Order: sequence, then C-alpha cells, then structure tokens
Amino acid sequence: MPNKRLVGGIELGGTKSIVAIGYDDGTILEQTSLPTIVPELLIPQIAEFLRSHRDGLGQIEALGVGAFGPIIVAPKAKNYGRLLQTNKSGWSNFDLATALSSAIGLTPNIVTDVASAGIAEAALGALRGYDLGIYLTVGTGIGGAILCHGKPLPALLHPEIGHIALQRHHNDVAPSCCRFHTSCAEGLAAGPAILARFGQPLSHFSVGSAEHNLIADYLGQLCANLVLTLSPQRIVLGGGVCKTPGLIEATRAAMLNHLGDYAPEDVESEYFVCEPTLGQDAGIVGALCLAELEKPSPVIALRRA
Repeated sequence: MPNKRLVGGIELGGTKSIVAIGYDDGTILEQTSLPTIVPELLIPQIAEFLRSHRDGLGQIEALGVGAFGPIIVAPKAKNYGRLLQTNKSGWSNFDLATALSSAIGLTPNIVTDVASAGIAEAALGALRGYDLGIYLTVGTGIGGAILCHGKPLPALLHPEIGHIALQRHHNDVAPSCCRFHTSCAEGLAAGPAILARFGQPLSHFSVGSAEHNLIADYLGQLCANLVLTLSPQRIVLGGGVCKTPGLIEATRAAMLNHLGDYAPEDVESEYFVCEPTLGQDAGIVGALCLAELEKPSPVIALRRA
C-alpha cells in the first residue's frame, strides 16, 4: 500500500479515550480503550501503546487527536493544544500538545472530538462530496463542527454551536441546564436538559408527543440558524439523543417551518438533515484521517517493549 501512511490516532473523551494505529485513509489496524484518568497517568499509557503495541509495522509518520474541550485548536496560537477551564478533573489548563509531543516524539494535529467525527464523515461518510457541511452531536452536550472541503473551518477557538440562543416556547419554563446561558440549545435540548425537564430520556416518548415535538423544534431552530448563517450543503445529526426514533425527521420538519419560504430547494430535500454513517467509530477514524491533513515530524519507530 504505497500511498498509505502509517499514523496514530487519539480520541480523547471525557470518560474514555480510544488510541489507534492505522492508515491515513481511516483504516484501523489496532486500537485500545483507556479510561480518561488524570493526564500525568494517561499520556504515558497512550505513548506506550503507540510505541510498542504493534511489531513490524514500521514508523508512525503522523498523529491526529480529537479532544474534548474547550481547547485551543488554532495551529498558530502560542497556546495551541492547551485545554481551557473544564469540568474534567486534572485537565484544566493542561498543555496536551506539548505533553504528547514530549512523550511520543510527534507534533500532534489537534481538533475537537466533534470535529474529528466530522472529518471522518467528510472523508468516508454522510458529508463526503460536500464542499461545506456541518456535523452536530446531541448528547451530554451539543457540539458542532463546520467542515469546508473536508477540514474544520479555521477559527479563533472552535465553534460553540451548542450555545447558540434559541427562542423558548411560551410555556417552557424549565431551567436551562447550561450554567452560562438561559436559553441556548445545549441548555434546552441536550440529554441532561431532557432528563431534567421530563424525568426520562426522549426515547421514552412517542413521535408526535408534546415532549418529542418540543425537542425537535429546538433542534430545528438550531439547524435553521445554521442554514441562514453558513448555508451548508448538508447537516449531519449524531449523538445519543439523535438516535431517538423519528427525531431527525421531526427536526428537519421543524427547521423548514422556522425557515418559512426562505429555504433553498436543496434544503427542502429529505436528505439535507441526516444521520451519520460511521457510528461510534467516527471519532477515532477521523483522528487517523486528520493525521493525513498535515505531515508532522519527526517520526517514531514502533517497537515491542
């Protein structure tokens, strides 16, 4: 396979982290799952896996990382790869880029975990072939990535799509689950907000119920705002909440309702708002693909300890 490079990928999640060795086309050769403990203990485990887990593979030529945030992802920033204040104990202000570079010997390409999944969908999945697409994940929070020609749109930090303000329904007086905003999408429609408001996951409620319609309307508002500001060619909805039967279809209908007659013909397509195709592998596949976007150096040899 002369056109493929051997690369490493890391999906750094709030609960667990996936580490993989594979090719820069997203092919996974070997992977492991590690609890996301404090960085002083986790980084050496990641480094050891990448150095010694496989024998005879050759050299890892690049390293891609999709990390939870907030994290500085602008490559030219002086604090590139440094996490900001986070609820994850031990990780606030941690310099992830420097730690990985020191432990592994590679300068990592770092994006958010959501952007990593979006990169995978752009390379191999539901956003493939689209010049401008959006990947949204609705779960514990709401995150988003804007993919332009398969790459995250350059930005000061990274898109905080989940914190876009929405118009509350007149009878919705439930407290926001976001400690920063009273009516943002994450505070009103993410998993914790749904549990706090209804006492049960959205999957408990039938399509067409008041509960189902409320969340679909809030997500539809969010998608309508993105259509008007970014004019994407497709929006992919991932995450646990969006696995609720009928929610993506109801969200699409709500989006069109909020757009009124202002929706371009392509936006009216039943395929414009869709589910991801790569499932739970999207994050780590994207990390491997991300490594290919820019070739860091130096390289390290894989060896058995």
